[in-house]
Amino acid sequence: MPDGTMASMLRGALLLVLLAACGGDDNAADAGPPDAETIKGCEVLREPQAEPGDPIDGDTWATFAMDFFADNCTRCHSTTRVGPDRNGAPDDYNWDDELTVRDHLPEIRNVVGVTMFMPFLPPDPECSERQQLVRWIDADAP
Repeated sequence: MPDGTMASMLRGALLLVLLAACGGDDNAADAGPPDAETIKGCEVLREPQAEPGDPIDGDTWATFAMDFFADNCTRCHSTTRVGPDRNGAPDDYNWDDELTVRDHLPEIRNVVGVTMFMPFLPPDPECSERQQLVRWIDADAP
């Protein structure tokens, strides 16, 4: 066998050994089902989490969503934040105003439940809180 072929075979074998050794994920149990897509340790919520009109355990703006936004979003998205204190949040995206939140529900659903882009600054909400907000939105945000 030519030297180049032997070297190629050895490199290929080494690559397989390295892939096998590095393929294990110690956090696999936390990632959800094996085929689940995760970001920031949370399952990506592309599929609806509720149907419009579902009771969703009584979650409403007043009993759940208002506090979610206050705890996770208004450190940037607030009528009381201006200029650099908004950390880049657009001036008209104020999540301490219920009507503004309702005007942007599809965008909010995407950045909280699919891309996990928000909140931009820590701390992050728990995965279950993200799912609860997405479920509230999917149920038509009662």
